[in-house]
Amino acid sequence: MTTHKLYAATSLLLLACLAALAVLSVGLPEPRMQAVLFLGLFAVLVVVRKPATRPVLLVFTGFLVIRYIAWRFQSFPVHGDLASRLAAGALLGAEVYCMGVVLLGYFVAARPLVRRPPPLPEDEAALPFVDIYIPTYSEPIPVVAPTVCGAIELDYPKSRFRVHVLDDGFPRSKTAKTAEQREALAMRATQLRALCEKHGAVYLTRDSNEHAKSGNLNAAMRNTSGDLIAILDADHVPTRDFLRCTVGFFVDSAKVALVQTPHFFTNPDPLEKNLGLFNEMPAENDLFYRAVQPGLDTWNTSFFCGSGALVRRTALEEVGGFSTDSITEDASTSVKLHQRGWQSIYLSRPMVAGLQPETVSGFLVQRIRWGVGMMQILMKQNPWIVRGLSPAQRFCYCSISLFWFFPFARLITFAVPVIGIVFKLHMYPGGADGLLGYTLPYLVAVLLTAERLNGRFRRIFSSELYETLQAFYMLPPLVSALLRPNAPTFSVTPKGEQSNADFISEFRAPFYVMFAGSVLGLAWGLARVFLEPQQRPVLVAALLWIVFNLFLSLGALGVLFEKAQRRARPRIDIEEPITVVSEAGEQHVTLVDANELGLRLRTTGAPVPPRFDVRFGNRLLAARVLAPINPGTHEYVALYTPRSPEEERGAVVLAYGDSERWLRQWKRREASPNLVKSLFGMLAISLRGAHAHARHVGRKGFHG
Repeated sequence: MTTHKLYAATSLLLLACLAALAVLSVGLPEPRMQAVLFLGLFAVLVVVRKPATRPVLLVFTGFLVIRYIAWRFQSFPVHGDLASRLAAGALLGAEVYCMGVVLLGYFVAARPLVRRPPPLPEDEAALPFVDIYIPTYSEPIPVVAPTVCGAIELDYPKSRFRVHVLDDGFPRSKTAKTAEQREALAMRATQLRALCEKHGAVYLTRDSNEHAKSGNLNAAMRNTSGDLIAILDADHVPTRDFLRCTVGFFVDSAKVALVQTPHFFTNPDPLEKNLGLFNEMPAENDLFYRAVQPGLDTWNTSFFCGSGALVRRTALEEVGGFSTDSITEDASTSVKLHQRGWQSIYLSRPMVAGLQPETVSGFLVQRIRWGVGMMQILMKQNPWIVRGLSPAQRFCYCSISLFWFFPFARLITFAVPVIGIVFKLHMYPGGADGLLGYTLPYLVAVLLTAERLNGRFRRIFSSELYETLQAFYMLPPLVSALLRPNAPTFSVTPKGEQSNADFISEFRAPFYVMFAGSVLGLAWGLARVFLEPQQRPVLVAALLWIVFNLFLSLGALGVLFEKAQRRARPRIDIEEPITVVSEAGEQHVTLVDANELGLRLRTTGAPVPPRFDVRFGNRLLAARVLAPINPGTHEYVALYTPRSPEEERGAVVLAYGDSERWLRQWKRREASPNLVKSLFGMLAISLRGAHAHARHVGRKGFHG
């Protein structure tokens, strides 16, 4: 057993002992004194920010969580009318679910594993041959082209890899229902084939769309023979060191089946775009790729995320290829590999830069597919039933799967406090002793532990807003997948969407209801506080809960005010020195930002000539000035005028080829762990977003 696993297993054993103590402590006299003692000990653990205290902090917080759950079961209301008992049961169920996710998350996070890329053999002949797959369906050619160019330019011996573009969007596609659609797909297929020929990639297609992406990948396996298979989504541009940093793991150990790397995104998601938060706080996926996956890696459960990964061909062949049991073929394939005893590796270095959905609609399509896919895995490959997984892997997969039940708990926590106040239902143990002795220590411990562990990678209360945005529309598909796990079909996430005007999203209705219900519950609750002084402790707690939900609804309304998206391709912030060459000689300037189409330069005074070459390594990239942004700032926008395919690929490498740039951006957008700042920052953002939403509706209506 590795040191990481032994350390984490010891923590788990200690948690089990404390769990028994937590259950026994319930019902002892003076719960307030217990709370003071526990919070005092907890404060010491929070203040002492040393890595060695991390498992102790998790164990102690786990103890307080179990103590709270034990108290909730012991004090569950057995009196009152049927409506009160049903509401109390729903609330308790939601709480038990949330605490189960928390405790499993602590197990995963006990001792994250940090890896370094191993060196490659100096002899090129000893390097494994890599087939790079770029599966594509309906993505526009300008979205696919940078990925093809970046893959061709990887820093790996050219004789040891080949790039394959897997086109599933041909005219015979099942989505082509009209002559116009078939004509458009035929034109796209022709353009995609020409793109491959131009840059030296292999164009592959097949006769049907059976099994969507996994079927596309399996069809490619029958036409290739490389030792390793690298998968890049159509919009995921690799950095030059992608293979050099990952292939060594397969050389070092014949047991390694999978190496997964994080996904880095160069454009904002709808929440970041519409609330103006892009690069102002950690991205939503940073928590998963910087905290969860390293934790899973400790237990050999880091899993395939569909792109930015390498897989050993023999391992895939052993499990029958990429899994077709779920529309999230990546995680499903990982379960099968782990069942057969294969090892997975997670390397926490961002080496693919992709696009996120630009609209709420695209965001929901993506997240519903992920959630439904995990439900399929839970139903078909239940980690507690399938053979071959270790106990730790069962816990980890259970943690991953259970997370996607959050819409059930989220909607219960929206509805229950309002219903309870309006209809005077008795759902929660009353009295100040219970609230101060059990509820308060539990809430403080869970929130501060989350901030201590993950505050750099996620603003805690922004997670609440992301889940709120998904809950209403994800619930029906999840229920459907649980009832009919074979029914869901794969939906491609739209990328590269554009809009010329601001508008209110069509997904607004549930959030108007949520806002109105919160206002009603707040007004009703305030009246009851004055009229029923004996119920004030519980009523005040419920009102604070409703106020928090009210702000979540305001934040969601801010996100649903969709801002115009006029730029088809994002610009990458760079701020690095570079040299331009022209007839007048060399000139040192600052490269402010760039993409594969153009760049922005800043000079110290002398103007940039109308036409010039950018010197990048041993390449010269031809460009022309489009316009000065502002003569006073000495900044210029230029477009590339490539003279060869090599120059086109050079422009991609300049913008996307350096993984150190993504690491610096990761570091720049880290947050300082501060629970109060996170809370009030999200409240302010929610108010600002809702105000913009209301102002737009008042001035232009929903579609103006």
